[in-house]
Formats: sequence, C-alpha cells, structure tokens
Amino acid sequence: MTSIRNIEAFCKNIAPYELAAEWDNVGLLVGAENDEVDTVLLALDITPEVVEEAHAAGAGLIISHHPVIFDPLRSLMPDDPVYLLAKYGVGALCLHTDLDRAEQGVNTELAKALGLKNTVFYPEDYLLVGDAEQPTDAADFAVFVKEKLGAPSVRYTDGRVTKVAVSSGAGSEGVTLAHQYGFDAFVTGEMKHHHFLWAGSHGIAAFDAGHFSTENVVIAPLTRLLEQEFPTTEFIISRQDCPYRSV
Repeated sequence: MTSIRNIEAFCKNIAPYELAAEWDNVGLLVGAENDEVDTVLLALDITPEVVEEAHAAGAGLIISHHPVIFDPLRSLMPDDPVYLLAKYGVGALCLHTDLDRAEQGVNTELAKALGLKNTVFYPEDYLLVGDAEQPTDAADFAVFVKEKLGAPSVRYTDGRVTKVAVSSGAGSEGVTLAHQYGFDAFVTGEMKHHHFLWAGSHGIAAFDAGHFSTENVVIAPLTRLLEQEFPTTEFIISRQDCPYRSV
C-alpha cells in the first residue's frame, strides 16, 4: 500500500506536467493525495466500464492516458465516469500530452513496438523518427503494423518504407514534419483525408493504425515501472479493449 501522493510524484518524474500542452488537463483530477491505495488500475480511457472494473477489483486509483475531465463539467449524471469515481471513492490520475512528450512515453513505446532503430525524439513536435528494421513496401509494412499493434485495421498510402516517423493518437499533422525531416513513412492513430492526399502527393507512405492501438502500447510498460517502484501495491491493466471493430 502507498499514497496517491507517492504514485503521482513517481509519475511526474516519468512524465513531468510541464511537458503537457497548454490546453491539456493532466495530473490528479479526482481524489485526494493523502489517500492510501493497495490496488491501482491502468487504462487508456476512464469509461464507466473501467470505473466499474476498478471498483470490482478494489482499486482506489485509476491511472489513464486520456483525461477524465477535459471540457468544463456542466452536469453529472449517474452513468458519467466522474460521477462513478466520486460514488466509489476512486481517484483518477491522468497523464496525457506530458506522456506523449516523455522519453519513456507513448511515442517511444510505439517506436519500440514497430522495431525502429537509430531513433531520434522530437518531443516538441510529438514525433519520434527512426529506421525501419528492413526496407519494405507500404502494403507489407501495413500488415506488420497491424500485427505488432493488434490494430483492428490499418489504412495506408502506397510508397517505400525505409525511414519512419511516428506520432501516436491524433497525430495526423505530423506527416508534414516527417517529410520535412526527410522521412518516407509516417505512422499515426488518426489520419485525416486531406493529410492522406498530402502524403500521397509528397511520396510519403502514411499509415493510420487507430488511436487506441497507437497509444495503448504505453500501458504495459508504465505498469511495469510502477510495479518495480511500489512492490507492495498491486497494479493491474484494464481488460477493456479497443472500443471499435472493423470488418
């Protein structure tokens, strides 16, 4: 058992809050720093299902990537995750753009999952770049990405893949930076239509592997770090999977 304060302090060392974007809402959003917890649940999102799962497991804290409170709260209904957190006395610690920009964060783990070599991190651009394990074409690389990330599907543009840039989640705009930095492939979680068009016209093989799949890669490594730091506290990963399916 340990305090939420101690867990938050450790998480701030991994993903300092000052790395977060100005518009973001990170940190302890629900709960009290002095509360003691013996079980912590980690999840990408705090949904009603995740809160119920945490309550059933006896968890006093949920650590998530996406903030459970982002826009101003104008009402609270019984099925709202914030309502449920308060009802069950479960805290919420959210590490968002600070974890995207952290050296041990989301983009680093995404690059590891894809086996990138000789990586260079551009945290201010939410971008990490590196060499592919071996040169290949876009179709084969799309299959590789789908397998490594467990993605329901991967949309892509044609091209050759040798030097890869990654930007997890809604990182579509990073495709122009990938081109600027001299990379011929770009992997993200949400690729907008006009960015696909731009990529195709500039010789970039662009891959949209889904928001969940490109970010959930950070949950297991973060869990391991917490387990090592707090051996008397149980850290469990949510069973909630990708919220969408593909046919």
